[in-house]
Amino acid sequence: MKNFDAVVVGGGLVGLCIACELREAKLSVAVVEREACGQEASTAAAGVLAPHAGPRLRTPFFGFLRRALEIFPDFIGRTEQETGIDTDFFRSELLYVAFDQEEKEALEQRYRWQVDAGVKAEWLPPDRVRELEPCVAAGALNGIYFPEDCQVNNERLVCAVKKLAEKLGAEIFEHNPALKFRIENGKITGVETREGVLNAPVAVNAAGAWGNFDPSLPFRIPLKPSRGQILLFDQDRPCFRRVLHIPGTYAVTRRDGKVLVGSTVESAGYDKRVTAKGIRKLSGGLVKISGDPAPFRFCEARAGLRPRSRDNQPILGDTPVGGLVLAVGHFRNGILLAPITAKVIAETILKKPLSFDIRPFDVLRFPPEIEKTKRRKR
Repeated sequence: MKNFDAVVVGGGLVGLCIACELREAKLSVAVVEREACGQEASTAAAGVLAPHAGPRLRTPFFGFLRRALEIFPDFIGRTEQETGIDTDFFRSELLYVAFDQEEKEALEQRYRWQVDAGVKAEWLPPDRVRELEPCVAAGALNGIYFPEDCQVNNERLVCAVKKLAEKLGAEIFEHNPALKFRIENGKITGVETREGVLNAPVAVNAAGAWGNFDPSLPFRIPLKPSRGQILLFDQDRPCFRRVLHIPGTYAVTRRDGKVLVGSTVESAGYDKRVTAKGIRKLSGGLVKISGDPAPFRFCEARAGLRPRSRDNQPILGDTPVGGLVLAVGHFRNGILLAPITAKVIAETILKKPLSFDIRPFDVLRFPPEIEKTKRRKR
């Protein structure tokens, strides 16, 4: 048995960032990971840092995404300086395009409320869409140009943050799944793992899609895995200058010239296999965006499991168990939200004023499952 100030369950990008923040505060920290660090959703992502393409309403969650984008450049700067790893972070901008009247009307609504919220955005007529992106299909109607959105190579970023966590002194236990939380008198005393017990008065559940690994907890975490498939293509010639987005599909051109196309949202349990249906959907989305599949040569297909909460928003902060803190449910925004999540989770543990109000993301916002069942029976 080893003693720590805090144990972080989950070695994805969120868990590793939390470990770094806690080590910066001089806490002794262990990270427990069921496989190798970052090899689940963190490396199966596209690395798009685009808070404006997802939410359909102005909510606290939208504000959280916006704040996450604001702090990302400083986070990247510190991480790259400390590790010497180039994460390919840059402001790639984003163009959201409509191809039919229904998509256009939805896009207009998105544009209006985001501009009202202070977002930098430009409404584009068809000729302006083609001017910014000549390779977009001729059927494009209108678009919204978001100049602030960015991208990062998420695989490099995971490597960099893991290296930083180790440099700061976090102890990382890979291929050692957590089995359950140890609780005495309503408080955390440690984490049971396959290789033994790690004692600590604080435990952070950052286990991603596996956040429900301990069914003995006295409360439920409404979380399930959501499979996301992505495709990678080479190009015979440069096509897209920005991240291109349409409903259900996006295309990301990375600095090495490859185009990443994503992504599906599927309830498939813990099945991470790539499917013909997923490949067809994403390939069709790329053809719809470009109008011409000729320049794109297929490289590979990947799939990962994203942690999806009941309302598609993260579950953060304290719980009914003293010392147990949640950092799960990031769904499609885990890369973008990792640094700000780490910041507010560390502040929660250290009893400091929060830099962002995470009360809307409390686990207790969900009614107990037993109550839901009773209401259905009536």
